[in-house]
Amino acid sequence: MRIIDIYNCIATAACVLMGAAAFVIGKKRERGSLDGGRGFGGDGAGAGSGGCAGGLSSKATYIALAVIIAVAAFLRLFLLGRVPLGLAPDEASIGYDAYAIAKFGIDRNGYAYPVYPITWGPGGGSPLLIYLNVLSIKLFGTGIVKLRMIPAICGILTVALFFFILKELTAKRTYSNEISLFGTAFLAVCPWHVILSRWTLDSNIMPFTLGLAVYLFMLAIRKRSTLLYCLSAAMYAVCMYSYGSATIVVPLHLLLICIICLRKKVLNIKQLIASGVTFMVVFAPLFVFYAVNYLGLPEIITEHFSVNKFTASRTGEVFLTPGPGFFGQLFDNAKTLLVALTIGDKHEMLCHFYPGYWMLYVFTFPIVFIGIAIGVKELFAKERDGAGAVSGGDGADAGEGCVANASDAAALYSMNAVWSTLLIACFVMAIAIKADASRMVMMYLPLIFYFVKGAEYIYKNVRKCFYALCVVVLLAAISFSKDYFTDFTNKAADVFMPGYGDAMVRAYEIAGEDRTVYSTYDGLSSPFMLALYYTNYSPVDFHNTVVYKDPEDEFRVAASYGNFVFGLPEDVLAVVSDDESADADTEGGADVIEANYGDDIFVLSIAEKDALGDLPNGYNAEPVGGYVIVYK
Repeated sequence: MRIIDIYNCIATAACVLMGAAAFVIGKKRERGSLDGGRGFGGDGAGAGSGGCAGGLSSKATYIALAVIIAVAAFLRLFLLGRVPLGLAPDEASIGYDAYAIAKFGIDRNGYAYPVYPITWGPGGGSPLLIYLNVLSIKLFGTGIVKLRMIPAICGILTVALFFFILKELTAKRTYSNEISLFGTAFLAVCPWHVILSRWTLDSNIMPFTLGLAVYLFMLAIRKRSTLLYCLSAAMYAVCMYSYGSATIVVPLHLLLICIICLRKKVLNIKQLIASGVTFMVVFAPLFVFYAVNYLGLPEIITEHFSVNKFTASRTGEVFLTPGPGFFGQLFDNAKTLLVALTIGDKHEMLCHFYPGYWMLYVFTFPIVFIGIAIGVKELFAKERDGAGAVSGGDGADAGEGCVANASDAAALYSMNAVWSTLLIACFVMAIAIKADASRMVMMYLPLIFYFVKGAEYIYKNVRKCFYALCVVVLLAAISFSKDYFTDFTNKAADVFMPGYGDAMVRAYEIAGEDRTVYSTYDGLSSPFMLALYYTNYSPVDFHNTVVYKDPEDEFRVAASYGNFVFGLPEDVLAVVSDDESADADTEGGADVIEANYGDDIFVLSIAEKDALGDLPNGYNAEPVGGYVIVYK
């Protein structure tokens, strides 16, 4: 058992005890007046008003915030091009389509400025991140650091944004600054958020787009502003371009929260109509795309933009299907969700988590569940001068004296309900689909919010336990940072395939346009995609020459394009995969290459090169990035 595993057991037990102590002491405390700090005050001042007397000063708070943002920036930018080393196929896919659109005006499937680049055929790269990278390439050019810079910057901005979200919700409580800084610091060092900020997957910018939409909605509730409601609606529509899971989560979340806001009279019909129209205007191009793909409308193909069809559907692969095994699938999804929320699902791809730390640190789930329980209580509690809207515990807290009026209480209830309904929508989505970390990406920000809510409950009732929790998180963060920067590349090598892209660039330099390049498939996934990105291959030539292994497959994988062939010829493959043949005649493989492929280039794994035996005179075996390029 590793040290981190032992630490997780101890820290989990400690979190359970902290929660239990807070509950027992909270119940024993005298039930006094409600926390007046849960309102916004009669003057309508919000989170930036400084709060009631006491607590951390504004100057100290913003100095601490600057330090936290600096730490967040370091964890997301340090060695960005080397940790993780290499590129994942989805990462290269997003980068290559962005390059193709930026330089040639078409994606790799030959469509001019598609509303939704279909990438692998059924999607797999949502348009927002691709088009942000189109802009980046036009301004700064290509490269791994530049490709990963957008998720990294969005990650840093999300950390800053989360501070203001928490300030808005804690409003004038005397501990507003402390709790807001705690939540911001946790997000800054959260394994899930650090890891997703350091590589390019379309879902990896969703925490920022979703967080901004939620924050604007909360501001609109407090200020009763039609403009802010419309801006929030526009941002929610942008979320729909960020990742596919938004097509389930965002409509369900907005339906629930709009019903609540209408009932609480913090949203009126005119504002609902205005924001609904705004949402549909921004969403319209994507709506047309869905209509083309799912309602049978014809494709719209022009020289200036395209609304094209998928070549395959992922519905069966992603969504549960009615049938004899439906309830079994439903149970499996619920079990997967529970595991993901607690000890972590070790079957996830290593590009999403680091073993031993999982998504939010393994030991945090007891505090998360406390926060969720408080959120459920708030959502369904009877209103007692706003108590049901805002109660974070049964006892009075340090915010006493800042009494909210009924209007402010309704606003705060609705702002908390934004997070409750978002989490409910995420739960529904997680049960309805075959869940994995990327599809559940919209769930983790609400879970962190409820972790902070649970920590607030501990802070109010047992201050020393809260400080102990801070220490527990800090020690885990230090350990995670050390392990991530020293060992993550090794653990995730199968996903990011370090060195392969550099080897293909060198092979292409040697081959030019005339000699055939044969690539290994040993330990690789969709290597053609990395070759396209690293070599900046023309999307026109790719589209005109590509041969897919199965054009009707759910994810189309190229067997060849241009002068590139992915997979060794059968006679060479038979030699390098047959240990007995290699032992019997160590020069057999090299002889096959010389006799049949004398002018060709081979990119081989080290094991495959060793199986070939000694090369004939006139052949080079050039090592590049952990691979060997064999050529005459």
